[in-house]
Amino acid sequence: MALKIHADMADSRTPAEPRPDSSPSTLGRVMDSLLSLQFKATALVVVLTLSVTAAVSGYLLQSSGRLAREQHDEQMVSAAALLAKAAGAILAGSEPAELQALAVESANGLPLLYVIISDADGKQLAVAEHRSTKVLQRLQRNESERVPVPGTPVFHAPSDEAPVFLDVTYPINIRGEGDDDSGSRPSMLVGYVRTGMVANYWQRTMAGKLDLVIGVGILAAVFAVPLGFMLVRRIVAPLDGLAGAMLRFSHGKLDIRSPVVRRDEIGRLSAAFNLMADQHQQIHERLVRTNAELEERVAYRTRQLRELASREPLTGLYNRRHFNEMLDRQFSEAVRYNSDLSCLMIDLDEFKAANDVFGHLVGDELLVLAAGTIVGQLRTADLAARYGGDEFIILLPQTDAENSRFLAERIVERFSSELAERFPKVQISMSVGIANLQLLEPKDAESLIRFADRALYDAKKAGKNCIVSATPAPKPVAT
Repeated sequence: MALKIHADMADSRTPAEPRPDSSPSTLGRVMDSLLSLQFKATALVVVLTLSVTAAVSGYLLQSSGRLAREQHDEQMVSAAALLAKAAGAILAGSEPAELQALAVESANGLPLLYVIISDADGKQLAVAEHRSTKVLQRLQRNESERVPVPGTPVFHAPSDEAPVFLDVTYPINIRGEGDDDSGSRPSMLVGYVRTGMVANYWQRTMAGKLDLVIGVGILAAVFAVPLGFMLVRRIVAPLDGLAGAMLRFSHGKLDIRSPVVRRDEIGRLSAAFNLMADQHQQIHERLVRTNAELEERVAYRTRQLRELASREPLTGLYNRRHFNEMLDRQFSEAVRYNSDLSCLMIDLDEFKAANDVFGHLVGDELLVLAAGTIVGQLRTADLAARYGGDEFIILLPQTDAENSRFLAERIVERFSSELAERFPKVQISMSVGIANLQLLEPKDAESLIRFADRALYDAKKAGKNCIVSATPAPKPVAT
């Protein structure tokens, strides 16, 4: 059983890296650009700039137009007042014939288009019109265009007869001959002066203001787009860098940090991300180390458990189950690579009698002594196991029959010497049966064991305390 902590924080739930063949199309990239925060913020800055510019320009245009109109109206009223004063002087001198000359002289040059002088009852005394216009015909066709309030200019739209002009009627007053109670000479209404003035000054003023507003709007648009882009880029670029660092970090690159260093909210966000990334990486490294340590401990404990499960508790030798597993593997390798393999079966002679006489404790010590003697004579590649009560079995890879016999003799001699030294009163010995793969050519691993067991039986039958090697059965002779 294996124990493992998944320390890889970028597991299967983490968004995968985009594959090279999944790049967005040109239309997709254009749509992404149009929907990006940078584009939206830039458009917002430009729209706000143009809106503010348009609002301010409209207000200035309206104010300038109203001021120009007021100035033009004052100019018109002043001109009508001067004509009324001159006409009043003529009427006071009882020289009505000079009124026509005054009207013609005043209407000969712009900005006046016409001059009409009438008495207090509305009877025309003098009429003159600029030669380039036919405004009087228009006024005669439409009597409703008369100014109802003296001294108030009336705006007239352009037509075929005349351009845009203002029409104003101004009263003609003269001083009376008597004195009133206040000592001043009272004035007397004797007629009206009606005149029209071209509104070119006012139009030129408005056109100039309009051109100025359009120019300011164009300049605002020209400067708002790059300035807005640079301003938004300065804000969005750090966010792009921070988002890119977060994306790479989420894909498992735990050493990625945000390069954004600022003193505003973006800088604090970048610093918080870097702090989180440091803590995350430290935790990840601790988990990796802990996982490695746990895996090493588990592997060590597993090896210990496997070793304990394959050992015989009394002698420390491998048990029969483990030996059978290794026998099949060694036999298959020897057959595959055409190498030799020998098997020794060892039995303690008269062990039951010694166990009965000296007790089970001495019997256990005798088994431990035999196991220690066997292990002390083996190589690292050799395998020894307790096969039964007082039976042992040894597997010798790449060992021929002759060397197998030499090893058996050393084991028997060494056991006899150790027994005489430690248990001089105990009279037991060893019988050994040997089976060799190359010599016997068994068909499987079990057959090799049976050959060794049969040789051990022959050693017992021969008087015990001896070594017998199994020989192949004689081949039948053809008759």
